[in-house]
Amino acid sequence: MPITAAQLAALHTTLVTRFNAGLAAAPNHWNQIAKPISSNGKSNTYAWLSQFPAFREWVGARQHKKMSETAFTVVNRKFENTVDVQRTDLEDDNFGHYGDIAESYGQSVMDLQNELVFQALRDGFAQVCYDGQYFFDTDHPVAPSEDGTGVPVLVSNVQAGVLEPWVLLCTERAARPLYLQERIKPQFEAVTSAQNQNVFDLDAYSYGGRWRGAVAYGFWQCAFGSRAALTVDNFNAAYKAMEEMNGDGNRRLGITPDILVCGPENRAAAEALLKAAQNANGASNTNFNKVKLLVSPFMCSPLV
Repeated sequence: MPITAAQLAALHTTLVTRFNAGLAAAPNHWNQIAKPISSNGKSNTYAWLSQFPAFREWVGARQHKKMSETAFTVVNRKFENTVDVQRTDLEDDNFGHYGDIAESYGQSVMDLQNELVFQALRDGFAQVCYDGQYFFDTDHPVAPSEDGTGVPVLVSNVQAGVLEPWVLLCTERAARPLYLQERIKPQFEAVTSAQNQNVFDLDAYSYGGRWRGAVAYGFWQCAFGSRAALTVDNFNAAYKAMEEMNGDGNRRLGITPDILVCGPENRAAAEALLKAAQNANGASNTNFNKVKLLVSPFMCSPLV
């Protein structure tokens, strides 16, 4: 018997439901370090990132801080995943396993977003942010005047090294180190018309997910990256550097790190640093639970 419209509608409903179930159930780690931001076009321009938000005493006229002369634009990217359901499987009532595939595809959307955010963090040692410097760099320009004018002082938010990276972040302020820019939310679509060329040629119905977005680097002041060994001394130096971070006009920003992000290679060192109540000598560990720990496989150095 030919496949009916009701059968196709039932299959579509099942696959969409399972796709959404996978999307809801997948672990969402990226939102611990990045903030979602909507996009209404091909790209977003982040000129406002040149202004770390802060109040000052109002003496005389207002100080009008200048916008960055170099606008930081992030273009949205397009992503997909597709599964073909063989028409013979539907004819033979042999398509139950496609539900598992659709649910896995839903989970893969969150995998994608996690991957994009954590890889951006990992690659921040060689990717440019709003001030024209690498996100983790030794020479971020900070103006001597609160209005953003004057010959800048160069500020570092990085430790040199060649090992797998680890990063300290401040994520509990409105200003964030990373933003997940979303143009189109995850969608699940179908091609089931027998008149479609792919259905005619391949004898298969196509179902697929779609998402548009990108990751944008935010305030480098809220992040400190290291490729040195994850030791007590290096951790303490990074923590102190963030606490002492100044903005334009030599104004203390009041930043306190709240999370350490690393890859599996640094897991043992990170757990010894933050999760042990005592250090190797039996003394109290002053860094015990000092910040949260987030270990992500996407922080691994890429294979070469």
